[in-house]
Amino acid sequence: MIRTMWDKILALFGKKQVSDDNRLHDNEVYTNEYEDITDINFTAIFANKLANYVMNDSNIDATGNDKRAVLHQDVIKRLKKKLKKIIARDLGTGGVLVVPYVTRSKIYFNIVSQNRLVINKQIGEDIIDCTILAEHIVRNQKNYYRWADYTLENNNLYIKYRATVETTPISMEEVSEWANIQDISITNVSKMPFMFIKCPVDNRKENDNYGVPITYGCKKQMNKIRKTLNQIEREFDLKEVFVGADVTMFKGDNALTTNGLYKKINSGEDGFWEIFDPAFRDTPLFNKLMQQCAILEKMVGTSRGILTDPLSTYQNSDEARRAIEDTFSIVDDIRSSLEDGISDFIYACDILANYYNLSPQGKYTLSFDWSYSMIESNQETFNQLRSGYADGVIKKSEYRQFLKPNETLEESEEALKQIKEESPSTKDLIGGK
Repeated sequence: MIRTMWDKILALFGKKQVSDDNRLHDNEVYTNEYEDITDINFTAIFANKLANYVMNDSNIDATGNDKRAVLHQDVIKRLKKKLKKIIARDLGTGGVLVVPYVTRSKIYFNIVSQNRLVINKQIGEDIIDCTILAEHIVRNQKNYYRWADYTLENNNLYIKYRATVETTPISMEEVSEWANIQDISITNVSKMPFMFIKCPVDNRKENDNYGVPITYGCKKQMNKIRKTLNQIEREFDLKEVFVGADVTMFKGDNALTTNGLYKKINSGEDGFWEIFDPAFRDTPLFNKLMQQCAILEKMVGTSRGILTDPLSTYQNSDEARRAIEDTFSIVDDIRSSLEDGISDFIYACDILANYYNLSPQGKYTLSFDWSYSMIESNQETFNQLRSGYADGVIKKSEYRQFLKPNETLEESEEALKQIKEESPSTKDLIGGK
């Protein structure tokens, strides 16, 4: 069904289906499993926990003073609010796209799971031809889809848009939100105008055009944990305490109530009374559960602390760092991928800003200030920044930004100017050296 649908969509753009049908099916399964909320979702647990580790106390910014830098600062500020969601979806589904677009003279973006992407042609790591399900609207119990086709040829980017109800083509004007969207072509483009980041987990195949979820290859172990959890629940239910009493004790003015604590038993003895309170095997069952969770953490490649409790017997800070080294290694890989992805995203915003004349061209620099609180204390980081500022290798605005992480560098510099005006030093007042 998935292959048939994509064949029809690609035919709208005059293209043939060349992607592996199994990969399209797998991508759909990964997304459905990540979005499943009917049971405990281990993939979502790992994905959200690692996303928190990646972004906590970290900062991303575009520095510069011209209008183009200000435009990118605004986009990044809105992007940062969604980054935990983007990272979690990347890890949970295998890959995610962030596709910018322009409407009302402003840059917005859509977050798209990789199951809505078909790569038609790729050279090395560079996608040069692809089709994306860009938007989905449900209206009057009908599913409306907006499709975007991207082709990069001789440094020329061609973007075509089509709309369908299910797989039946319709005019873009039939959906009011899409009525003003038109096909475009842009010159001097070197890469696709969107961010595409993939989960760092190895798919154990030669072809890695698409990513795989963080728990790839762990389904059997996750099922074992679910089985143990069900066993614990069943053990509780079977060993629920009750008082068994003869049926004659439920009659008359002082009859016992059948409220769950008391159960009728036809014992033949009017005075029969017995408490059912068997011992619960909590220790062996929970030991089994924790061992299974620890194995799953090892299979994923993280340290203790995702499903299990971290050890509290570390002798010193170095030992604590080594204990979380595996998790930090994954976090570092995610950050590296994210840096490349955000660079691609801002490049795409640059292309759109030029095409729609949103601001004059200018200069900007992307900066990534990642937190290392996982492996070092905040006090240690603060001391390093203070020493760096004293040695003249760290700007005062960077020093301030550590204390005010929600500020951009420009906002920190502006705040420092205001502080200087309101509380000038003696040297500033009298001048001289």
